[in-house]
Amino acid sequence: MGTREDVAEYSIAAVSKLSGIGCHALRVWERRYGFPTPRRSPSGHRRYPADQVRILEQVASRLREGGAIGDVMVEIRGKGLNGEDKPSLTPARLCGSHCGDLIDRLQAGHLAGADEEYARVIEGMIPVDRLRLVLQPGLVEVGERWFRGECDVYQEHGATSFLRRKLLLLLEEAQAGNRTPSRSALVGTVQGDRHEGGVLMLSILLELAGWRALSLGVDLPVREYQKAVESWKPDAVCLSFVLSRNINKRFGELARIRSTPVFVGGRSILNYQGLARRHGLFPLTGPGEVAVGQIIAEVEANWGRRANNA
Repeated sequence: MGTREDVAEYSIAAVSKLSGIGCHALRVWERRYGFPTPRRSPSGHRRYPADQVRILEQVASRLREGGAIGDVMVEIRGKGLNGEDKPSLTPARLCGSHCGDLIDRLQAGHLAGADEEYARVIEGMIPVDRLRLVLQPGLVEVGERWFRGECDVYQEHGATSFLRRKLLLLLEEAQAGNRTPSRSALVGTVQGDRHEGGVLMLSILLELAGWRALSLGVDLPVREYQKAVESWKPDAVCLSFVLSRNINKRFGELARIRSTPVFVGGRSILNYQGLARRHGLFPLTGPGEVAVGQIIAEVEANWGRRANNA
């Protein structure tokens, strides 16, 4: 009988989120290079096995390092990718061993058992690994189970609520350990986008990197971010876009913020990177740690030093 990893399959949206590769690019590579090779569900949707998600994460890493997609695909066909100095541990590979049982308990409504399982899983993990190896892939797994029809909406909401509480606790822990933040960033989503997961995860990673995350929550008009920039003078504005509704309009509004760099990330941005740049915004791609590295590098290199307003 196969393990959970052997049978795990992911939608194109989940693969995009885990690897940082846009859905359009995944479809183009499939046609042009013959990889990835998802199977089709009875309804015609692409379903990607966990081992291909692992390889795609490594492909994304090679591209960020300046590699050419044609060369990387030749390597895949010739001998495969084997990671760097140590095996690549991606959310897709680790979901079975680190959060599968946790999600099972949440789906069954066993909250006490879920708390025990979570405590067992994270024992000895540093905060960033709790986020990268348990909470973020856990949220993806919950969404995938709902997509596959393996859980009802109430179960998805219950599990997501549990994971969100753990994210909030991790954020409080990170803030308590970050007593003298070097810089600050506004974090949130724009009007119409109510998805908080990306906001919380980015806030945690910024705090762990020594920045103060000034969260304005979700579903906030851009004019309120403009007021906050004028009043609090943060070093950056970091916004998560899960939805692409009215994205051109929102980018146009954000382009009016001139005194502070505006970074835009999230699932939708993978398909709108060029549009973001044309509006003077900085698109964030790849895993959260990569996105935070992009933010810090850009601010340090091109936007000078601001007084700490945390």
